[in-house]
Amino acid sequence: MKIHHRLRTKLIILFSIVTFIPALVTGIYAIQVSSKSLRSQALTTQTMQAKTLANNITSFLTNVKGDLMFLSQSPVMKDYLRANASEAESKRQALEQEFLAFSRNRRIYYQIRYLDETGQEIARVDSNSLTSRIIERDKLQDKSQRYYFKETIRLLANEIFVSPLDLNRERGQIERPFKPVIRYAVNIYDNKNNKAGIVIINVDANQFIKPLGNRRLVNHDGYFINHPSSEKSWGGPIDLDTGYNLQSEYPQWNLRILGQDGTLSTKRLTLSHKRVIVPGTFHNWTLIIQRDTQDILKSVIAFRLMFSLILIIAVLIALIVGWLLSARITRPIEHLTRMANAISKGEMISKSVEIQDKGEIGQLAHAFERMRISMLKAFDRIRQKST
Repeated sequence: MKIHHRLRTKLIILFSIVTFIPALVTGIYAIQVSSKSLRSQALTTQTMQAKTLANNITSFLTNVKGDLMFLSQSPVMKDYLRANASEAESKRQALEQEFLAFSRNRRIYYQIRYLDETGQEIARVDSNSLTSRIIERDKLQDKSQRYYFKETIRLLANEIFVSPLDLNRERGQIERPFKPVIRYAVNIYDNKNNKAGIVIINVDANQFIKPLGNRRLVNHDGYFINHPSSEKSWGGPIDLDTGYNLQSEYPQWNLRILGQDGTLSTKRLTLSHKRVIVPGTFHNWTLIIQRDTQDILKSVIAFRLMFSLILIIAVLIALIVGWLLSARITRPIEHLTRMANAISKGEMISKSVEIQDKGEIGQLAHAFERMRISMLKAFDRIRQKST
C-alpha cells in the first residue's frame, strides 16, 4: 500500500490542516494587532517624554518669573527706594546681602542686579553656580546702552522683559566655555510711583538645557539651542552665526515642526515635537525627540520573532501529538489487517486477537476474535465429518 493511501497518513494530514490553518490565521492576526499596539505605545511614550521635558522648562522659567517679582517688590528693595541720602549706602548694602543670600539659595542665576533709572548698576551679585559674590561698587558698570535696559525701561508697570536665549558675552566676546543665558527684567517704582530703575536676573540656562541630553531644542527663529552635535547649536546671528537651523536639519518638515505639537515618521526616523511655552513672552520654543524608526520597532520585531517561534513550536507539538494519536488509532487496525491476511491464508488462525481498547476499535477486535473462534469451530466440524 502506498504511503499516501494509508489511514495513518490521512489522519496526520487532516490533523495538521485542522491545527495549522487556525493557528496560522490566529497568529498572523495577533502579530498584526500586537505590533500595531506596541508601535503606538512606543510613540505615546516618546510623545509623553517630550511633553514632560517641555513642561519642566516652562515650570523652571515660571519660577524664575516669580523670583524676579519677589526681588523687585521685597521689603529690602522698598526700604532702599524710601531711604534718604544718609541711609542710602546702608540700605544699598542690605540690598546686596539680600541678592547674595538669594543667589546662594537658588544657585541658578549668573547675575542678580539692580540698575537705577539711568542704567547704572547699583547692586550686583555674580555666581558661577558654586560660589556667589558681591561685586564691589567701584566695579559696577553703566548699562544704559544695553538693549535689555532700553527695552525694559520702556515697559509699563508689571510688564516683564524676557531676552532671547543666547550665549553670554563679556566685553563683547562670547564667553568660553559657553554660558547660555536668558534674562528676565522688570521695572520698579518708588513711593511716588516714579520709575526707579529695573531688577534684572541672568538665568543659567544650562540648568534646563543639560537635562535634555541629546534632545533638540529650537528657539522661535528656528535655531538650535541644544543639539546632539554641539557644532550645530547656537547657529543664530546673535550667537555663533553659522546659519545652521531647523530648515537645514529637516528641510521638508521645517514649517510643520516649529512651534507646534505632533509626531512625524518615516522608515528612517521618527520625531516627536512639542511646543515649549516661555513665560513672559509670546515666543515659543520647540522641543524635538528624534529616534531611528528601527529602534522604536525593536520591541515589535522582537515580539514578532518570539511569537513566530512559539507558533512554530506549537505546530510541531501538534504534529507530534497528531502522529501519536493517529498511530494509536491505526496500529490496532493495522494489526487486525495483518491477522485477517494471515487467517485468509490459513495462518495464525490459532492465535487469539488481543487488543486492549474499550472503544470502537476494541469492539472490532472482539468481533474479529469471535469470527476467528467461529472459523476454528467450523474447521473442526469439517475435519470431524471428513474423518
